[in-house]
Amino acid sequence: MASIDILLPTYNRPASLVMTLTGVAAQTFRDVRVVVSEQSEGSLEHDPIVQALRRIIALRGGALEWHHRPPVHGIAEQRHFLLSRARADLVLYLDDDVLMDSAVLKRMVATIGRERCAFVGAFPISTSYREDLRPEQQVVELWEGPVRPEAVDPDTSAWERWHLHRACNLIHAAGRMLKPGEHRLYKVAWVASCVLYERKKLEAVGGFSFWSRLPRYHSGEEVLVQNLLMRRWGGCAIMPSGTYSAEVDSTVLNERGTVDGHALMLLPEMIARYAPPQERESPLA
Repeated sequence: MASIDILLPTYNRPASLVMTLTGVAAQTFRDVRVVVSEQSEGSLEHDPIVQALRRIIALRGGALEWHHRPPVHGIAEQRHFLLSRARADLVLYLDDDVLMDSAVLKRMVATIGRERCAFVGAFPISTSYREDLRPEQQVVELWEGPVRPEAVDPDTSAWERWHLHRACNLIHAAGRMLKPGEHRLYKVAWVASCVLYERKKLEAVGGFSFWSRLPRYHSGEEVLVQNLLMRRWGGCAIMPSGTYSAEVDSTVLNERGTVDGHALMLLPEMIARYAPPQERESPLA
């Protein structure tokens, strides 16, 4: 069994999916099983480039498992299915528009092993905003000492941490705050696109089993799950992230360019069920 299952949902993004798989194939951490859940109209599994990447991943000690599974129910259902296929203690949810530097996965694994928290994120940079400086959005709360549980509620100052993940803020902040070669952990409201979870902790808050309660076009599924996980075990993200976004159009929006529902509508009842105060635990538990 592989040390890490990389869980990769994809929908009608052939070019950026190839970019993402190329980053996976180049990782210095090689003991991985990549599980792709594809809901595109036509499957890319037998595309020659995808097949070449499958062979490269295998040659470097990994494996690639592919599922083409229409009809489409939305991204939370995709994540739920992928988690049902996972076997490794650690699972990396990787979106199909993210390129990872070769050392990112190794650094994330070392971080979650040291901190014993529920998740570690590596948020992708949107490089087209490299010249767009937004110092008012670059407030960074570094973790000083070990990562600890924390309650991050909507409409609080901690919730405003999400602004760091806009545009190119993260790389600008890292350039200002870090010495060359230095790496730090910072506090998040949530982190998307490239997130390493401890599988049993993710399952302990129900994973993405709530998917059927959301409309087809929705968002916020990882925001909800991570909020629960932070309350019990804590979570963090790495800076610099070493990940980059393809900046392609979203595939979770309806024809109006919006969503029909957000998973945070379930937050109060999910806190009561999975993360009441008496169940909040030390990362060392």
